[in-house]
Amino acid sequence: MESVTAIFHKGQIELAQPVDWPDGTKLEVTPINNATARTDWLSLPPLDVGGFREFTSEDDLLGEMLDDSRD
Repeated sequence: MESVTAIFHKGQIELAQPVDWPDGTKLEVTPINNATARTDWLSLPPLDVGGFREFTSEDDLLGEMLDDSRD
């Protein structure tokens, strides 16, 4: 079965598009807060880029990726 979004409006749930579900289909309705969903990633800790170095065309990138002898 396909998922659809809906809006709670005037005490009723209005689906964003028509669906072809059989009668008696059980649903789970959970509110979505779009403002929170868009800003959740801002609370992630900063990325520590100190361990990275820039690769040049002289570097063997595949060799570096496959080399497990390094720390």
